[in-house]
Amino acid sequence: MSDEYSTVLGIASAKHVVKKSRFFADATEVACQQAVRTFLNDVRAQRPRASHYCYAYSIGSGTSKREYATDAGEPRNSAGPPILSVIQAQGISNAVCVVTRYFGGIHLGIGGLIRAYGQCARTCLQNATLAPRIFYQHFRCKVPYSYIGTVVTLCKRSGGDVTGMEWTPQPIIAIRIRQGAVEAFKARLQGIGILTL
Repeated sequence: MSDEYSTVLGIASAKHVVKKSRFFADATEVACQQAVRTFLNDVRAQRPRASHYCYAYSIGSGTSKREYATDAGEPRNSAGPPILSVIQAQGISNAVCVVTRYFGGIHLGIGGLIRAYGQCARTCLQNATLAPRIFYQHFRCKVPYSYIGTVVTLCKRSGGDVTGMEWTPQPIIAIRIRQGAVEAFKARLQGIGILTL
């Protein structure tokens, strides 16, 4: 499993009109569900009085991956799943796409909605500037003073960073390591008698 992925840089947008219904898509990078809620609230404030705010997101990787889609009042599976399918097809992670609809007075039917929401999301993500990112795993370990330099060196050789230090009687080091290097790094720590918390 690769620990590298692409996500949306900044905010990408698109507009799509079908039989007088106007669809607006907005996508951005998110790292957690709170960031999704914040972005959704921003879109609602920017595009008030819309009839629907449908969205989907994909956060994380592997067994910790979280994906979600909502139709937000549209017929079941007609809005959120098509948006999520576009995110998945683009191979994007840690991203949310919100498609806002202003109803134009003409019913589109479930097939029409699937096509409209999917096309608007697709155009939005095609317009997006994508940025490469790396999945990291964060953890802490208790380290005797005499091993601090060794652990810091192992961390750097594994492509990681020391993100914090607690100077307690036995120091605790906070570390972030690329997901792809975590198992080898932990094995090296265990080799010198240090376990992660």
